[in-house]
Amino acid sequence: MVTIVFVVVITVWAEFSVPLKDWLKNFSGHHWTSKSIFSLLLYVLMTTVLYFSPQKESEQKIDRALGLLLAFTLLGTAAITLFFTGHNFKIF
Repeated sequence: MVTIVFVVVITVWAEFSVPLKDWLKNFSGHHWTSKSIFSLLLYVLMTTVLYFSPQKESEQKIDRALGLLLAFTLLGTAAITLFFTGHNFKIF
C-alpha cells in the first residue's frame, strides 16, 4: 500500500516539477525506470520491516489487509488515470 501511494505521488509530482523529473531521468536514464527502482526498494524495505515486526497474524487481519490493498490499488489506478486524462485535455 505504501508503494502504491509512493508511485501515485511521485508520478503526479514529477509531472509538475521539472527538476524532480530531470533528477529521476538522470538517476537511471528514464524517469519511469527510476520510479520502478525506488518502488522496488521501498517494497523490499516495507516487506522486511513488516515481516520482522511482532504481529499476530489472524485470518481477520489478513482479510482486512487484502481489502485495503485492493482499495489502494483501485484508488491509485483511478488517480493516475484521471490525472493523465486531465493532463491530456489540458485541465491542469
